[in-house]
Amino acid sequence: MTGALSPRLARVVDALPLRPGMRVLEVGGAPGAAAREVAHRVGPDGHVLVLDRSAAGIARTRATCAREIEAGVVSTMRAPVEAFALVPGTALFDLAFGCRVGALDGRHPHLYPPALAAIGRAVIPGGTLYIDTGSPLTAVALS
Repeated sequence: MTGALSPRLARVVDALPLRPGMRVLEVGGAPGAAAREVAHRVGPDGHVLVLDRSAAGIARTRATCAREIEAGVVSTMRAPVEAFALVPGTALFDLAFGCRVGALDGRHPHLYPPALAAIGRAVIPGGTLYIDTGSPLTAVALS
């Protein structure tokens, strides 16, 4: 299934420590190509939440991932990463990842601390955020 991804996104998804049944938060995930592949890898018992600040991006993700959304393995949330919060009662995520997210990759350094805090509240204790600032990813502990 990675054939549908760009080489860059394929490297990112391949580097994630995914297992069946995992819950994954994708930050800045529009238009949904990586989410579809991650959903395939975590299987029918896993879940991917695509978080994006753009209404157009969320609309594209909903179109791209329509089958996965209907199956309940992908969902979307529109919010800026530095200010988002899960709906009360939502299960925490096993890991988070983001590609080309300005609040995480150094383009908007003032947003990095609040973004890490928000992601940290959405991920299980001891969870990890993977950012595409390494080769191919940098792991950031969220404890």
